[in-house]
Amino acid sequence: VGAELADVVLERLFFRDLANDYPELPPIRQAAYGAAGVSAEQMPLATYVGQPPCDTGRALELQAYVVVPRTKAGCVTTLPATAELPAAKLVEIDGYRHLYASGFTGLQGSTQAGRSFTDQCDALFRHGAHLLRDLGASFSHVLRTWCYLLDIDRDYDSFNTSRNQFFQSEGIDRLPSSTGIGAQLHPADALCGLDLYALLNPEAATIEVMHASTLNEAPEYGSSFSRGMKLCLPDKTLLFVSGTASVDEAGATVHEGDARRQMQRMLLNVQELLTPQGARFMDVVQTISYLKTAADYELFQELIDDRDLGQMPNSIVVADVCRPELLCEIEMIAVLPAAGSRV
Repeated sequence: VGAELADVVLERLFFRDLANDYPELPPIRQAAYGAAGVSAEQMPLATYVGQPPCDTGRALELQAYVVVPRTKAGCVTTLPATAELPAAKLVEIDGYRHLYASGFTGLQGSTQAGRSFTDQCDALFRHGAHLLRDLGASFSHVLRTWCYLLDIDRDYDSFNTSRNQFFQSEGIDRLPSSTGIGAQLHPADALCGLDLYALLNPEAATIEVMHASTLNEAPEYGSSFSRGMKLCLPDKTLLFVSGTASVDEAGATVHEGDARRQMQRMLLNVQELLTPQGARFMDVVQTISYLKTAADYELFQELIDDRDLGQMPNSIVVADVCRPELLCEIEMIAVLPAAGSRV
């Protein structure tokens, strides 16, 4: 496709053993990018998560987001990290300003050891708002978030309380699409983490919240996110499908204890989010599948192969989901080209 390492904007790296393997990675990354002419200051963003690949032969799996502008009317600017804020990337293409930021933790800018989960979670969103304000924007410009919790079974209710209060204080009406998932984090004493994507000039695009007939709206059970977000740009439409599980029209978990049927319902829910937008699974360009146990890996592979979904770029990892009884969750990004254009 004509891309180079210099075109990588961000990476998400899934570790089998984050604590032991992370120290070896930074010098390897820097050497690889340095050999490609990328300076340390211009390296892509990176999110390091302890979510072991289900393929037991893999110690590490990587997803990369690459931007190759087709015209000279595009540039990528690195916003360097500060004591309080992680590095970010501002991607400007054809007048649209896309912000990618990853690696927020509740420890940045703090000298306090042992900060509570709520303190760390409040800080995540506060730091995100700080970055956006510095760019003349606000959290209402955020279309997608990824939220990582070290102990999601224990802390998910507190996370929702913190997020709900923050969104209310910010006056956010259009809730971003989101994934809230369990993960080990870096640094090890971080209890939660945040990545985000924002469009800084949303008035120039068409943005719609996505819905599915098989799902209720997450705020009905106290979770402030949208099931999906549709972003229409002149040359393409992006569909951000939130983390989706075996949940029904009333917001209840269905098929408790039955991994096969939970996977089937999860895939049905995603299909019902895509179909009203004119999208199919073949339009999906990025997927992360979360299984509560690697023992269900072969079953999941069987189900997606039966549906001819094996062509989807898909990282399948082990992670706790937002409810203890949920055995799987999936998130996706789909791209639809505008009429007469190519993506």
